Amino acid sequence: MAENTTVSTQEEKLSIEDERRLDLSVNDRRAFVEALVNPGPVNERLRDTVRRYRETTAL
Repeated sequence: MAENTTVSTQEEKLSIEDERRLDLSVNDRRAFVEALVNPGPVNERLRDTVRRYRETTAL
């Protein structure tokens, strides 16, 4: 019984790990990395959101 539980748990972990993986095309990967390396400027909406978050959480 313990062996079946262990195998089942391992299979569930593999299934969860598979769901977390992103399958991106070459162009998508490039765009993703480019956005990380050279993020765009912060706009007013984001500034307002951060301000409200800080006011709400006292950070």
